[in-house]
Amino acid sequence: MRELIKQKRNLILLCWPVGFLCYFLAKNNRDIAEYVFARGIYKVYGWVMSHINGIFPFSVGELLLILAALGLALFPIITIIFIIRSKHKIITLVSSLRHLLLAVGIVFLWFMIGAGTNYYRYEFSGFSGLVIEKSSKDELYELCKELAAKTNAARESLGISEGEVFVSKLSNRERAGEAVSAMEKLSKKYDVLKGYYPYPKSVFFSRTLSEFNITGVYFPFTVEANVNVDTPDYPKGACLCHELSHLRGFMREDEANFIGYLACVNSDCPELVYSGYMLALVHTGNKLYEEDKDRYYEMWNTYSAGVRLDLAKNSEYWKQFKDTTLSNVGEKMNNTYLKLNNVEDGTKSYGRMVDLLLAERRARISR
Repeated sequence: MRELIKQKRNLILLCWPVGFLCYFLAKNNRDIAEYVFARGIYKVYGWVMSHINGIFPFSVGELLLILAALGLALFPIITIIFIIRSKHKIITLVSSLRHLLLAVGIVFLWFMIGAGTNYYRYEFSGFSGLVIEKSSKDELYELCKELAAKTNAARESLGISEGEVFVSKLSNRERAGEAVSAMEKLSKKYDVLKGYYPYPKSVFFSRTLSEFNITGVYFPFTVEANVNVDTPDYPKGACLCHELSHLRGFMREDEANFIGYLACVNSDCPELVYSGYMLALVHTGNKLYEEDKDRYYEMWNTYSAGVRLDLAKNSEYWKQFKDTTLSNVGEKMNNTYLKLNNVEDGTKSYGRMVDLLLAERRARISR
């Protein structure tokens, strides 16, 4: 037992206090979260990991998750076998538990560097000069009407008929390339978004992500943007840019949505423009429905037949996963994860994108 305590690998246990130190420093001082972690340690870490894992055409993060799941499943079995065969059963048990503690400590510190501290950095609204203010129902309604008109025009520019569901002419790889170009173009306006953008990865088990009600995942351990490619085509462009925004350290979902929207609607790819406007239209429409159902249905009537068809097909796709055991588990996991990481309203935070859209419209009108 003494030799077990003296082993040098026990130094890895320091990952725990170092991880908690990173957490408390970032949580209690935004300057540290922004300049030491987001624009310091994470920036270097992200650059290195993005270049390494960007080489591979498949999702390294997805592979690691599969291996981790297998490891967790086999760990108790292997531990029991070792204990049975060992002459020093207590020492073997303690050693196994120590290895588990070491592994979890590494993962914890790794997560804090790759994502955790970034939840406490300054908001994107500060870098974009937008001011979040309380808005009226009239402002929300006008924003919805404006987005509806732009969404209709964006779909019309694709050259498909009103009775035809939007199907992308791009491959997943080509769409990922357009998303990278869109983020690089947006970074010319916002310095805080500058950096290397590897191609987002298509998840092999995308259907499984749908089962868990997930459209995309940023994997902090490999700094990869992973996207569900089993979904209908129109949301994919915005999802790609959303996940890529996480690579620049913007972890809050409302901000990632807004950055993804800006990248899409300012891109040179008509499909991404349509995807970005649809993302904004859905969120503002949902908000208007909560505030004023009559005005929502009035606004709904301004949607083109093609836009309504695409929305209906998307709803039809997700309906098959609604209220299943896996979708409920996925929703609870995501909600809990966000709340543990300084997002008090959990998955509801996605809808706060509307506040940024309203602020952006207000700033545009006042110019």
